[in-house]
Amino acid sequence: MTGSRRIAIVSTIALLAIVQGRYAFGQTTEAPQPPYASMDRAAVDYRGPGRATSSDIVSKTATIGILLPLQGGEAKQGRELLKAAQQAINDENKSGPLPDGRSLSLAVRNESGSWGQSSSEMMRLITEDQSLALIIGPDGNLAHQAEQIANKLGISIVTLASDATTTEINIPWIFRVVPSDQQQAEVIAQAICDRDKKARVLLIATTDHDGRVGKAAFLRAMQKLGASAASELDIDPEFVDTGKVQEILNSTKSTIVVFWTDSLVFEELLEPVQTERSVQFVYASEKAAQTVLGIAANPASAVVRVPVTGVSINEPGVSEQVYSAVRLIVAAIRAAGPNRARVRDALARSTMESGEGSGPIFDGAGNLLAKPQLVPVNSAIRLPETTRDR
Repeated sequence: MTGSRRIAIVSTIALLAIVQGRYAFGQTTEAPQPPYASMDRAAVDYRGPGRATSSDIVSKTATIGILLPLQGGEAKQGRELLKAAQQAINDENKSGPLPDGRSLSLAVRNESGSWGQSSSEMMRLITEDQSLALIIGPDGNLAHQAEQIANKLGISIVTLASDATTTEINIPWIFRVVPSDQQQAEVIAQAICDRDKKARVLLIATTDHDGRVGKAAFLRAMQKLGASAASELDIDPEFVDTGKVQEILNSTKSTIVVFWTDSLVFEELLEPVQTERSVQFVYASEKAAQTVLGIAANPASAVVRVPVTGVSINEPGVSEQVYSAVRLIVAAIRAAGPNRARVRDALARSTMESGEGSGPIFDGAGNLLAKPQLVPVNSAIRLPETTRDR
């Protein structure tokens, strides 16, 4: 960023998008479809067996399982998540052992690899590592796989995925600790409209599942508020052409850019977007900004945050989310003991621990109840020398 031009960067973070080909540029008027049925989420509960001490997990430590991308292009993100999760385990062990004297441990498995590996690794976390609960990263597809396994085997899943369909069928074993795509979209769209409903907006979204879901949510939110239709640029996350992005920005003269991508694409494209003279604000979805260590380049910037447990980490980003998720599970284990069903019950009863609000964290279906809000952020974004391993 040069001269006196000021760019505000906004991201949605919780604490703790549709055309064939590599690129597509156009507009859509897709309208939301009402559900054919709905369920009472307040009535969702697990009333099955497994709470007796005879079902307790017998091991030397109380283990939390985590599935992360540890190879390939997303390995950097996986390492950031793992670092934060391990810090949370270390902090909890420093504060004392569990009531039964055991310490806490983290079992880590790799989601990257051949087709079907993720499900197999989830099973190993449950059967071999004897995990009391699992943490799944921000990939919406993996969250859907995990919810099926959780429902069959009776183990809690805490997911960092923003895809709200993971909780729509009301499986009582899954808990989402980030705002849904719709919640994020509404906050960003409202912020844009508060500035200028006729602003020229460019939406950059990846062509994967999460990008498509988020893109649709954002376009609906903008349409609902009566804003000018956003221009769209769909990007293959495996092939990012910064020149193409600059070409589109030059042709549209967009004043606002919204990212619904993974963090690697966001980091790779942020600098060329910032250098475009017409751009005044940049917004990023929670997934896009998750491994970024800071969220702004000037005091005018802001971030959407939803504190979950009231504990914070030194480096903001998705690190906060996974750090908070670990400590949320540990609190449940301390209250319930080494029993998966009782840990689920304790997670379902989790309440806010900070001044940001009071009351339950989740509704009956495991949706995060806290609403994202815009708050100012003054830290500078730090981009790595190499953002993508291709």
